[in-house]
Amino acid sequence: MQKKSIELHVMWHINSLIHSFPITLVTSIDVQGRMNAAPYSLVMPFCSSPKNPQMLLIANKNWHTAKNVQATGEFVLNYPRAEQIKDINETAQFYPEGINELEKTSFTTMPSQFVRPPKIVECYQHVECRVKEIIKPSQTQLNFIADVLDLSLDEAIYESPRIERTKNVNAPIFLGVDEQQHYIFGRIGELESFPVYSGIEK
Repeated sequence: MQKKSIELHVMWHINSLIHSFPITLVTSIDVQGRMNAAPYSLVMPFCSSPKNPQMLLIANKNWHTAKNVQATGEFVLNYPRAEQIKDINETAQFYPEGINELEKTSFTTMPSQFVRPPKIVECYQHVECRVKEIIKPSQTQLNFIADVLDLSLDEAIYESPRIERTKNVNAPIFLGVDEQQHYIFGRIGELESFPVYSGIEK
């Protein structure tokens, strides 16, 4: 089968690259204490050591979330469900600075344990973060490396095996933008569990 190389342009990671991204709702506050919420997919564990757990959040420096996190050093990653996609998309709209996007949705909040930004009640998982380091790989991009202060989930999730938990949370995925610049969302349709082999004959 023939392959074709393509040119990379601005936002190549969601326009050209076919890649599935997780969806988180990042809550933050500005220096005046006003809350902001926005969906982010460039999020992943940065350090897997339980002695130094860290997350990586990548954002455009001009967005409200990045400005808030840079100013206060704190944020919360909230993990929504696929059936909440309309509310997720609502938080992606470009509201003026200082507007609380969650007020446009059915989402509600509860206090976090260690940071000022709140958790979103209706999300199934939350990661409270405090910025450790900021890397600037380009003129517009900020990479926030943050210490994980707390990881919390809906208590009922722990009552079933891992694969059942994964099915029950019904996590959405982000697949980039189409030619009309519309967001493409999806959900995981099927899950399977396979044994891991060491490759060593027994």
